[in-house]
Amino acid sequence: MKDYLSSEVRNVSVVGHSGTGKTSVLEAMLYYTDATDRFGRTSEGSSLIDFDAEEIRRGLSVYTSIVPIEWDDCKINFIDTPGYLDFIGEKEAGNSVGDNVLIVVDAKDPLQAGTKMAFKEAQSQKKPTIFFINKLDEEHTSFEKAYAQLHETFGKSVIPFEVPIIENGEYVGTVNILRNKAWYHHGPKASDSIAQPIPEEMMDEVSMYKDQIAEAVAMGDDELMEKFFSGEEFTDAELTKGVRIGVRNGEIIPVFSGSAIESRGIGRLMDLIVSYFPTYSEKGVYTATTPNGVKVELLTTEQEVLTAQVFKTIVDPFVGRISYIKVLSGTLASDSNVVNGNNGKPEKISQIFIIKGKHQTAVGKLFTGDIGALTKLQNTSTNDTLCEKGKLLSADPIVFTEPLYGQAVFPKTKNDEDKLSN
Repeated sequence: MKDYLSSEVRNVSVVGHSGTGKTSVLEAMLYYTDATDRFGRTSEGSSLIDFDAEEIRRGLSVYTSIVPIEWDDCKINFIDTPGYLDFIGEKEAGNSVGDNVLIVVDAKDPLQAGTKMAFKEAQSQKKPTIFFINKLDEEHTSFEKAYAQLHETFGKSVIPFEVPIIENGEYVGTVNILRNKAWYHHGPKASDSIAQPIPEEMMDEVSMYKDQIAEAVAMGDDELMEKFFSGEEFTDAELTKGVRIGVRNGEIIPVFSGSAIESRGIGRLMDLIVSYFPTYSEKGVYTATTPNGVKVELLTTEQEVLTAQVFKTIVDPFVGRISYIKVLSGTLASDSNVVNGNNGKPEKISQIFIIKGKHQTAVGKLFTGDIGALTKLQNTSTNDTLCEKGKLLSADPIVFTEPLYGQAVFPKTKNDEDKLSN
């Protein structure tokens, strides 16, 4: 995998209720982009993402996983988070590095508790959000009913951007509202689909949704508002620009639909993410703290001094300690010497890895906003910040929910104590 600049990286937290198919959506993306040669399933033990023995046994995500997808000359770092509240610490670690949110919902039951919680968190953190209504290939599902519930519960900013084509009760294709085109599904990857005219019977429905998008776009720009109320149609460029602004400021929350298992709607969902979700670098500045407690504003660019925060730490039986990091400013290079801004202790960066589920790929650099992993850091823990020598800075720590229940493990013998310490 090549090194990606900050302008080429999107970080997306994938959230929602347990069982809605979050991991399946990402498995579909891996398969769709030829990053893997088969569609992995957690329950079968073939998932690239949920590969831990406990995840396979339970058939669901227990840990947060990083899934980088290369698409349209960009890299999308998907952060796959557990849906069960039992693993909320993992979810909070993953959400802390996501700049955008993809909420996956079940077409049969779109308003589960996890969906409402995910939306509330995204809104409170003011993160651009997209809904993906999954499992439309299953029987007794209705996009209209699912969308109506989302729209009624979360507000008029929730607008469809892609709707399914149903023929004889079967989900056979999709219509993209902005592109004004239809795609019919051919084959497991749907990669041979060719854009076609919208079915005549769906013209009114598509026109209605396009008017909703146009109205939402107009609300974010005085010039476009004047054009909208005068009855003029927006050009494609104006619509694209307006949607990008609306998604970024939260006035537009696109709804996409499809099926992860059938890889339907997956390609255009990635198109939407690359086109309309902002990069971390667009944040402009973030605030770090010196050892003396002084607040310092840093630019979120490659030219700024280095700061990289550890948001998750695991111990691999073969590799040892693995520290997951996000570069908040500057550039982190392999074979470099850095300092822990929280305790002042030095660290040697021997190698940087990109984590894709259970696979690790070495890279030369990580630019601002990108996510990767470091091995065998001696003096660094979760929430610590790595920075340049002589420029000690620390990022605000991730606030984790206090545990409600605790247990302790005690060794029976001295030999057990030695094993436990290792």
